[in-house]
Amino acid sequence: MELAIVKACNQFLLYKIDSITSFVSWIPFLIILWTICAVVSLIFDKKKGKIVFLTALIAIALHFLISEGLFKYLLSHFFLTRTRPYLAHPDQIIPIGKQFVDSSFPSSHMASTLAELFVFVYYYPFVWPFAVLFASFMAFARMHNGMHYPTDILAGAALGLIYGLVAMVIVKKIFNKIKKNK
Repeated sequence: MELAIVKACNQFLLYKIDSITSFVSWIPFLIILWTICAVVSLIFDKKKGKIVFLTALIAIALHFLISEGLFKYLLSHFFLTRTRPYLAHPDQIIPIGKQFVDSSFPSSHMASTLAELFVFVYYYPFVWPFAVLFASFMAFARMHNGMHYPTDILAGAALGLIYGLVAMVIVKKIFNKIKKNK
């Protein structure tokens, strides 16, 4: 069933939207996007900009420590990893964009995207329509590009939400401690 979903996404508008799905999945684009969002909040939101900035920073740090460090690097040395769809089924899935060869589980793109979007939607609820569209397109793009199965996407999304929530808890504790010490 998962292969059928990935195959359908991979073939959908093949060659017509590949440049868009590749761009959205391009790591430098994501770094720039999240940096701009965090810096804009820091500069223009005098009331809670510092909190938003720090929360976004901690959320992405949690992503790199856990998704990249723990799941993709450390645990891959001890457990079997999940082969990416384009590698597991080269006769059925056409790779698009950067061809990652590490484990497809969980989706790091989804984890980082949901971590950051969770933070921005929490502090700026008016951005939720953009967040839903962007997260949905990212999920589609990762399958269209042949990099992930649906469960990889779901696991990455769940981790991202956890990173965002944990980052919020950490930052609230930090700022509450600062307020008590004043």
